[in-house]
Amino acid sequence: MLFCYDTFYTMVSLPYDSLFPELYTSVEERAEVNTIKQILSMIGLIVAFLVPGIFIGDQNEMEGYLINGIVTTGIILVTLVVSLKWGVIERAEFQLDSQHTFNFFQGLKYTFKNRGFVLYTVMFFLYEYVLLLLGTTVPLFAREVLHITDTFLTSILLGMLFIVGLITVFLWKKLDVKFGSRKSYAYAIIVYFFASIPLLLVDSFETAFITVITMGVGFGGMLYFIYLIIADIIDEDELKTGVRREGTFFGITNFFMRLAMILSVVTVSLVFVSTGWEEYEPIQTLQQADVILGLRLLVFLFPAIALGVTFIYLYFYLFTKDRVKLTKERIIKLHQSKKERINSL
Repeated sequence: MLFCYDTFYTMVSLPYDSLFPELYTSVEERAEVNTIKQILSMIGLIVAFLVPGIFIGDQNEMEGYLINGIVTTGIILVTLVVSLKWGVIERAEFQLDSQHTFNFFQGLKYTFKNRGFVLYTVMFFLYEYVLLLLGTTVPLFAREVLHITDTFLTSILLGMLFIVGLITVFLWKKLDVKFGSRKSYAYAIIVYFFASIPLLLVDSFETAFITVITMGVGFGGMLYFIYLIIADIIDEDELKTGVRREGTFFGITNFFMRLAMILSVVTVSLVFVSTGWEEYEPIQTLQQADVILGLRLLVFLFPAIALGVTFIYLYFYLFTKDRVKLTKERIIKLHQSKKERINSL
């Protein structure tokens, strides 16, 4: 079932993600639409957390899972139909882009020769790694370090990260237009890093709650820019190849997203084994101190290392605001020539 889920999920998400840079090409359009996109994405995440809790009561009863599956399927079906009927309108100038001269493997080889995309792929991989690592370890951190036994309070901690990120999307949109995506993404990483330092010391729900709120500001920027900066790479690639190749770029990033899942699980496993988690008992012992330290490192140090590497890669990422502006000017002319070619047929 997991194999089927990942297969069909990729079949839907890959073309969906590819539509964004194709439908919206200007900096202003992408900033506005990406803001709406991230808001709806976060609302979707919140709904995804709430719906199972409403319909799945006793976890040992199958009926709740069946009802949840039916309701979730209905929500997805309605939103996809609305999206396909009223949201996806193919741009005329790209109608012939599928008729390129290079085959799949040639396109793949050309893609990996794109330095900007290789740098982006590493940054996207590390972003997914941080997200998955937090999703796995925050519930354990809340239970063992903060001594929170209420599942609802644990959900609030993780949910606040997304809620605050949602609120700050408008801030990052303004910074994007003013400073460009590359520099603004670096700002987001800096904010998140310094905001997460208290995780090494917090020992109560109240202090952790305040920490998560400040972390959410930087997290909102990371979430906003990671799916935006790849559009600039695709635009420049179009200038070189003459065709839009979103599917190839997003297909590769989806592959590395799966590798990030593996690395996050391996990281948690190695830390737990080294701190004696398999023999851990919730009593005041030296062994407990090692386990708690391991949890603190999982929620702070490993994400900090991943973001530090991302920050270094951003330095070598050449898509500055001026370069993106020049690309936009050139691509407008290219799209106009494509339109003229379509009209002449």
